[in-house]
Amino acid sequence: MVDIVNENAYHRSIEWIERERRIMICLEEQFLLDAVKLEKLYRGCVREADCGCRLTPNEIAVLLFLRRHAPEQDTATDIAQIQGISKALVARSVDSLHRRGFVQGIRDQEDRRIVHLRLCGEGVKVAQQLYMCGSRVTAQLRCGISEEELEMVQDVMQKMHHNLDELLKTMEGQVKGHV
Repeated sequence: MVDIVNENAYHRSIEWIERERRIMICLEEQFLLDAVKLEKLYRGCVREADCGCRLTPNEIAVLLFLRRHAPEQDTATDIAQIQGISKALVARSVDSLHRRGFVQGIRDQEDRRIVHLRLCGEGVKVAQQLYMCGSRVTAQLRCGISEEELEMVQDVMQKMHHNLDELLKTMEGQVKGHV
């Protein structure tokens, strides 16, 4: 009798584990599908906001960074460090934006090696449009979500951001090891 009870409990726990595994797989798949949807939405938003400028993702990152952080943090090094973009990509993006009149560089008065970046000309307008478009999407995504839920999501997203950074570091080490 005890063996039958133990066997039933064992089978119930195996069924529960399998059901939980299926739920996690569905959640993971849904998360990836939602990420794809968000990417499509983002691309459409960027096309709408960039006025036909055909900006690269890194150029967009530079414009939005400067809109948000300048003048406190406004160097290419600041952008690379905070955004997690390589200095080479930031430099390439800044050069492209400078050639198009979207940003300008101003040498630091005390240390001529430092160049402070500023939005200028069309860059001010495009950065504002990108920001506004992102704000509209964010507002729509937040509909029906309480402040408490948003805080919980923010906590989870910070952990996922950290985990993603760690994964990327691991992958970079593997790629560099094979080169």
